[in-house]
Amino acid sequence: MLTMVLIGACSGEADSPAEVSLRDSEPSEIVLQAVDAGTGAALSDDRMTVRYLVRSPITLDASATEQVLSGEPYRIEHAVAEDRMVVELRLEAPSYHRLDTVLSVARGSSAGPFTIRMARRLDRVAGRRPPATTARPISRPAPADPDAGIDRTALRAGDRAFQSEDWAAAASAYARMEAPPRGTGTYAGEYAQALMNRGISHINLGEWGGALEALEEAVGFESSSSSAFLRLTQAQCSVGRTEAGRRSLIELGARAIPAGERASVIALVEYQRAMCSQHEFGRAESAIEVVRSGGRAIQEFNAFIELGEGVTPASSEVDAAVTDARRRVEQIRKRMRQLRG
Repeated sequence: MLTMVLIGACSGEADSPAEVSLRDSEPSEIVLQAVDAGTGAALSDDRMTVRYLVRSPITLDASATEQVLSGEPYRIEHAVAEDRMVVELRLEAPSYHRLDTVLSVARGSSAGPFTIRMARRLDRVAGRRPPATTARPISRPAPADPDAGIDRTALRAGDRAFQSEDWAAAASAYARMEAPPRGTGTYAGEYAQALMNRGISHINLGEWGGALEALEEAVGFESSSSSAFLRLTQAQCSVGRTEAGRRSLIELGARAIPAGERASVIALVEYQRAMCSQHEFGRAESAIEVVRSGGRAIQEFNAFIELGEGVTPASSEVDAAVTDARRRVEQIRKRMRQLRG
């Protein structure tokens, strides 16, 4: 292909698309640093696995899987001709939960270093044995509450900022929270709720990578709420991970939901399902894709509206979603009419 481009240039022909793309592309760089979510320090594992895929723009040779030193910044650089480079990332380390996130940078720019906070796997922490010793251990009474003594300063600061709708301060405070020593218990429940609030804060700031990081960790707790799954679906579908978003809704449907909340949750699941379809509609380019995805979104929004109007007891969140769904149906129909016109 490169040979053909050069021949065309020498023959005096007009610039080909390949030449334009090659000429206009600029190097774009994302820098990230993984840290322990509980301490903010380097990971306890010396090495980690980085897997990434450049999702937008779609280019050749735009993915990699590498074993790297966890204590050093990691760089992803590609020459792109579109407005932004969007990268899907997966970080893996033996002592930590796998983390999937999405980062982006404007063409010709360098962004970061992004701090990627990885949550320690509680089973790995609990499974570690202390080093052998000949000294006789000192017997101490176990504390009545394993969560006693946990520093909640950052969590409470995050809650205050969240209530005041200071989203940047809330996200920053929640990022400094102490990780729970176990996956259940009072503090684990508080931590899971705070992670969801952190995800919402990032969503309100338009920071989808941070939202995905927080919400994917939040749904890993048994005490996580239905809202955490719904917000995770919102973030996943907003960045183009539509199938992952729909899988999150399926996972939510398999969980035990309190009887008093079930009707509202089921309705909101259908609302988020329709929202995922609208995101597909928004990215559609060909006439066939616009008609197909638009028809699907309208059908799903109308099904939700019918379901939402019958929810009892009444839910302000469902009512607001019904109003929003009607508005979105009209927007979709308007675009489809313009296409036909």
